[in-house]
Amino acid sequence: MNQASRLRNGVRVLTENIPHAISVSAGIWILRGSRSEPAERSGITHFVEHLFFKGTETRTALDISREIESVGGSLNAFTGKEFTCLHARALHNRMPLIIELLADIFLHSSLPEEEIERERQVILQEISMVDDSPEELIHELFAGSYWRGHALGRSTLGTPEVISRLDRASLVDQLRLLQDPERVLLTASGRLDHEEVVKVAESFFGFGSDGTENVAVETPSPHRGLHLHLKDLGQAHICLGTLGYPYSHPRRYGYHVLNTLLGGGMSSRLFQEIRENRGLAYSVYSFQASYLDTGMLGVYVGTGREAVLEVVDLLTENFSRLKDEEVSEDELRTAKEQLKGNLLLSTESTGSRMSKLAMNEIYFGRQLDLNDVIEEIERVDAADVKAISEDLFRPEYLGLTVLGDVDRDALASINMDC
Repeated sequence: MNQASRLRNGVRVLTENIPHAISVSAGIWILRGSRSEPAERSGITHFVEHLFFKGTETRTALDISREIESVGGSLNAFTGKEFTCLHARALHNRMPLIIELLADIFLHSSLPEEEIERERQVILQEISMVDDSPEELIHELFAGSYWRGHALGRSTLGTPEVISRLDRASLVDQLRLLQDPERVLLTASGRLDHEEVVKVAESFFGFGSDGTENVAVETPSPHRGLHLHLKDLGQAHICLGTLGYPYSHPRRYGYHVLNTLLGGGMSSRLFQEIRENRGLAYSVYSFQASYLDTGMLGVYVGTGREAVLEVVDLLTENFSRLKDEEVSEDELRTAKEQLKGNLLLSTESTGSRMSKLAMNEIYFGRQLDLNDVIEEIERVDAADVKAISEDLFRPEYLGLTVLGDVDRDALASINMDC
C-alpha cells in the first residue's frame, strides 16, 4: 500500500508498506544533480555527496559507519544527472534509526577541512579509475560528444582541474542549495507504518531553506558524426547512439521493448549476431538514458581494432532492419517477457521499491500501478516497435565514438546511414 504526505516544511514523504518484508529501505532524494551545475563547478554535487559520510556535528565518520553496521544495516549514496540520493537499509524495527541517521548526515554534515582534502584525493582517484577502465570511459566520451556543450554531456565526477580547485566555501554553498525542502523527497519501503514514518521524519527533517536557486533546464541538441579518441589499448571500444525518449514519453513502453530486443540480453539481436554468430566481441549490449526532457539510445561493443568497420556496419544494418521489417511475434514475446520478469523480480527488493517510489514521483508526479505497467508492456506490438525505430534511427541523429589504437584514415570510410 502506497501513501504520501507532506511535512510542514514541504518535504514530501512517500511510503510503501510490505507486511511480509523483514527490512526497511529509506532514501533522501534531492532534486539536484550534475545537470544543475555550471561548467566551472562541474562535479561539486558529487563532492558534497562524498562529504555527507565524513562527520556531522555529533558523529564522526567512524561513528556513522559503526552505527549502521552494528545493526546489520547499510548506508550509501549516489549522484545522478537530475538528482542525488542518500539511502539506507536495515531490519524493519530500525526504521527510526535509519531516518534519523539519514537526516543527520544530510542536514548536519560539518565538512571538516581535513576531510575535504582527503576526499578530494579519493575523487581524483575515482576519476583516474574511469580513465583506466575503457568500457566506462567510452560512455563518458560518447555522452560528452553527443551532448557537446551541455551539462548532460559532462561527467558527474567532474574534472581533475575543477575538483582540485573547489574550496570549502564553495562546497558549503552547494550543500545549502541541496537543503531546499521543496526539492527533497523522503521515500521508504518495507514493513512500516506510514504515520510512524511521518512522525519520525517530522522530528528530524524540520529544516528551512536559505533560499532556492532555480536552474533553467535547457534541452540539449544531439551532435551526430564520428569522434575518435586514440589510446594504446588491446581492443577498440565503440559507442553508437541516437536520440531517445524522455523518461515519461507516451511511447516509453515500446521504447523499452525495442532496447531489450536490440541488445538487452543474451537472446537479443546484437548479442546473437556480433558475439554468438561472428565471435567479434565478448561484451555487446544496448542501453538507454532518459531524462526529464530528452533521452539517448545507444549500443556498446568492445572488439578487435581490425573489426571496427565490420561491427559498425552490423550495428547500422540492425538499425535498418528494425525500421524496414516488423519483428516476429516470437521475438517480441521474448522481449516483453524479459521486461515483465525483470520488473516483477525487482519487487522482491525493498531498495528497488523505495527507488521506484521516488522515480515515479520525480518523473510522473504520481505512483504507477504495477499491473497497469505490465498491461502497457503487453499492448506493445510489432508495428509500435517499427514506428519507434523509424522515429529514432535517423542518420541525422546518429553519433559514433571510438576509443582505442585505431587508424583514423580507415574510419573515414564508415557509413552511418541506416
